[in-house]
Amino acid sequence: MSGTAGRLTSSSRPTALMRTVPGPSHSDPARLCFIVEERYEGDVMPASVAHTLVGWGHEVDVLRPHSVLTDVSSLVLDENAYDAYVLKTVSSGPGLTLLEAAAAVGLRTVNDHRAIRLARDKAVAACLARAAGIPFPTTYFAPRSVLLSQVPRDHYPLVVKPNNGSSCEQIHRVETPRDLERLEVDDAGHLIAQPYLPNPGYDVKLYNTGCEVFAAIRQSPLHPGSPVHERVVPVPAELRDLATTVGRAFGLDIYGVDVVQTRHGWMVLDINDFPSFGGVPDAAEQLARTIVRLARRGVAAPLRRPPFTAHTDTLEASA
Repeated sequence: MSGTAGRLTSSSRPTALMRTVPGPSHSDPARLCFIVEERYEGDVMPASVAHTLVGWGHEVDVLRPHSVLTDVSSLVLDENAYDAYVLKTVSSGPGLTLLEAAAAVGLRTVNDHRAIRLARDKAVAACLARAAGIPFPTTYFAPRSVLLSQVPRDHYPLVVKPNNGSSCEQIHRVETPRDLERLEVDDAGHLIAQPYLPNPGYDVKLYNTGCEVFAAIRQSPLHPGSPVHERVVPVPAELRDLATTVGRAFGLDIYGVDVVQTRHGWMVLDINDFPSFGGVPDAAEQLARTIVRLARRGVAAPLRRPPFTAHTDTLEASA
C-alpha cells in the first residue's frame, strides 16, 4: 500500500508502558504493516508489539484507514508487498476490508482474514462453535429488534447484544418480555439474543499469544456493580484445552476467548481476534514472535500470479 502508511522507527517514542526487549536475531528483517484504526491509536496494544518488532530490527509501517486514502491497487505490485499485514480494528471498521484485499492477492495476514470474519460475526461464531463441540449458549439472530419478541419465554432472562459488537459494549440483560418492549437498542445493526447463564458474577478471559495461553479474571458487563479483583490467574488444563480447541476450530493464531463458569461447566461467551491481552506478562514479546513466525511462513510460499491477458485479445481472436 505504497504512500499510505506511516513508518514506525526505533526513534519513535513509545508510551510509558511500552518496553523494548531483546529479540531473536535475523539476517533478513521482516517488513510488516499494522492496520490500526483510530480507536486503538493511543493504546498500548498493539503499539507495544510494533515497537518491540522495531527494536528487534524489523520494519513496521502503520496504516491508519480512517485518515488516509489507501491505494489498494498497489497491492498487486511485488515491490510494495509486506511480509505480513496485522489488523487491530473495531468489528465494523474499514480495516478488515484492507486486510482482505491483501489476502485476496495471496499476501500473509495476521490473523487469517477468514478466521477474523468467522469470529466477528457472532451468529456465525455461535454456529461454528457448537458444530465443533465447543460449549456455547443457545443463540438467536435478529436483523430487527422487534423479532426478539419471538424468543421463547422460558429462555428469560435474556442477554441481548450487537451481532458485530466489541469491547463489551451495548450488552443488555433483559429479565422479562415486558422489559424487552422497553429496551432501547440500535436497529441499524443486527442483534443476537442468548439465555442468561447464572454465574459467579465475573468473566474469565483466555488469551492465546500464539506462544502460550493465559487466563484473567475480568469484570462482567452484566454485573457492573459486583466487586471483582481483576487479575491474571493460573490456567487449568480444562481451560487451556478449551482455548486451543477454539483456535483450531476458527483458524486463529492470536485471539481471546471469554468464558464463564456455570452449573453445567465452562461456557464460551465470545471470541475475539487480537484482544487487549491486559495483564499478560511479556505479551508484546510473545505476540511479536508469533507475528514474525507467521510472516516468515508467508514469505516461503509467494503467490504465483498468471500473466494478464486482456479480454479484447480473446474477442479479436474470435472475430
